[in-house]
Amino acid sequence: MAKILQMAVMLGSSKLGHGAFGFDERHTDSAPVPQMKRELPTRKMCLEAFKRTQYDILIIGGGAVGSGCALDAATRGLKTALVEANDFGSGTSSKSSKLLHGGLRDLEQAISRFDVAAFRRVRCSLQERSHIGNLAPHLSQPVPILLPVHHWWEAPLYYLKLTIYHLMAPRGTKSFQYLSSDEALEVFPMLRQRELFGAFVFYEGQHDDARMCLSVALTAARYGADICNHMKVLRLIKNKEGNVAGAEAVDQLTGKKYSIRAKVVVNATGHMSDSLRQMEDSEAKPLCTRSWSSIIVLPRFYCPEDVGVFDPHTPNGRSIFFLPWQNHTLVGSSDDNPGYLPDQDTQPTETDVQSLLDGIKHFVSPNFDVRRCDVLAVWGGFKPLPVQTDSLHHTRLKNHVIQLGPRNMISIVGGTWSSFRALSEKTVNAAIRHGDLSPLRKNSVTAASCKLDGASGWSPNMFIRLVQDFGMERDVAVHLSNTYGSNAFKVAVNADSSGMAWPIVGKRLHSEFPYIEAEVKQGVRDFACTLEDMVARRLRVAFLNVQVAQEILPQVANIMAKELNWSRDQTKRQIRETQAFLNTQMGQLTNENASQMNIPIKMSVRQVRKFAGQFRQLDENKTGYVSIANCCKAMKNMGVKEVPVDLMHNVLRDIDVHAQGKVNLYEFLLLMSAIVQGDTEYLRYARLYLDHKKQMQGSDFPMVVQMERAGGGL
Repeated sequence: MAKILQMAVMLGSSKLGHGAFGFDERHTDSAPVPQMKRELPTRKMCLEAFKRTQYDILIIGGGAVGSGCALDAATRGLKTALVEANDFGSGTSSKSSKLLHGGLRDLEQAISRFDVAAFRRVRCSLQERSHIGNLAPHLSQPVPILLPVHHWWEAPLYYLKLTIYHLMAPRGTKSFQYLSSDEALEVFPMLRQRELFGAFVFYEGQHDDARMCLSVALTAARYGADICNHMKVLRLIKNKEGNVAGAEAVDQLTGKKYSIRAKVVVNATGHMSDSLRQMEDSEAKPLCTRSWSSIIVLPRFYCPEDVGVFDPHTPNGRSIFFLPWQNHTLVGSSDDNPGYLPDQDTQPTETDVQSLLDGIKHFVSPNFDVRRCDVLAVWGGFKPLPVQTDSLHHTRLKNHVIQLGPRNMISIVGGTWSSFRALSEKTVNAAIRHGDLSPLRKNSVTAASCKLDGASGWSPNMFIRLVQDFGMERDVAVHLSNTYGSNAFKVAVNADSSGMAWPIVGKRLHSEFPYIEAEVKQGVRDFACTLEDMVARRLRVAFLNVQVAQEILPQVANIMAKELNWSRDQTKRQIRETQAFLNTQMGQLTNENASQMNIPIKMSVRQVRKFAGQFRQLDENKTGYVSIANCCKAMKNMGVKEVPVDLMHNVLRDIDVHAQGKVNLYEFLLLMSAIVQGDTEYLRYARLYLDHKKQMQGSDFPMVVQMERAGGGL
């Protein structure tokens, strides 16, 4: 054990630091700190540059690592191009847990197996977390995480692990503390008291992943890189020797093709990297495998406002986390799910949702009702993992591979948000070495002296100036400050008058969210080309509440139409395509959930017609839903003198309604059957029977049902 502690101290940082996680000052070469070369170019300017520029490096893939490579290369003075087939961060990079974690589970592996590579991964993640905090202080912040202790003997083991964890972190990182079971329940009241001995609280990093990825790409553009989203690579260009010397890409918005030539091409396409490698060499063996993980979004009351929970070893054997994020709760599991085949769609299923809800039910107190209707959104993504090969075995961290292909294309596979900057630096180093490039700066500057656009001049209290100087509401000002950094003032200047005495400026897109109309205009300047780009990655509303996203689509589309000169038909098509995205990728509730109606309606045909007619009268706006309040009025009209609120609560729980505060026709019929006709026990027995039937199938949730067919994510 002493040897492990000694290794941790040796691997840990011993330099003085600052910030929430500390900051390891690094030596860079003598070249002066680079300054941004220009204002943000337009997409059109970048497309024109593709025609005439011979680049040093072309990066294919605009996720975390690809955008990081563009920033690293541009800040070293290399002529850089970046193309992305969809939108920046539209893949796995925007579908993470939002944590910049230091690798606590890697530390468990390091200690249990005395795995030196795992120790190195933890050290790298902890150092990189502080580098990212310096790179974008407005986009990342520490979040306390509660680590439950279920048995007395776990307490000293967790104490040892967290001590090593803290020793390996840069100085200035907040330390951990122990809480008794009573104190832990005060912090997280939903925990099961009988299964709780105590808890530790430690700190991880948290960020807005899509905004971080976008900011990295936009900052690279300001340093001179030519970047373009919605540019799909059709083929690789090869020189006379047969080596890769660029790529032919098509602008998916116009259909126009561009030949982009470069001395070095980097393949940073994540879990799709083997597809591009086969363009280089049709006989290339797979370098990448992948695992699936999904996250559901729940209301704020599922998690304390400022504290997350991570339990790597729950009583039922699974891992689970609850994380507060943008006034909502993210719930997921850190267990990898390698059961998805490579040709499957990247869309979540009802199986994913039910599996996570089942995990929550086993984790929280049985007195807390966990309901399907509380799921506001759901997303999932593939995590790219390098195939176990000799090249992986010889790497220091054993979690990524940087490979030079037979035709001189460099491919990077693996990594996480916590390590994206370091992997980008290594990849550009490889490009310089193998491509014989001549950068102005030999060493990377992204670890110490570089900041993302908007980071300089930002402070945690900057939102106060937005309130005082512009007359903005506090939550809107905080949101703008923590999203755009010092560029929030540009958004505020362009904000329209609210037409009210207070706030003076800032028209909200929706009353429940701090997003304002001026952000849509700013999003267009920030390379948002489609309505999906806007609601999913410029505004994060699609990731937080798909019903709200659905409601604001026409309003956002009309603003974008003015900015991008869309015709009426183009605007309608954008709305249709984004609705399809919400249905399939974000778990939108649809009217196609009839196939999931497993509980038979115990009524005669005459009774069904009677109650269905009542439902249609209540649904005046033809939305397909009736509020619970109107259901209560209907009950009184049908002879129920006093609506049994507690009984109705239990019935709604047994029905497991798919939306908060309202029911569809099928749920309305079940509700009326139970309360008006007094047949409440039938629902309970039906639900128990269905749960028992699932357990007898041989797996928890055997049926994989696409989300748009499964009742959606509300």
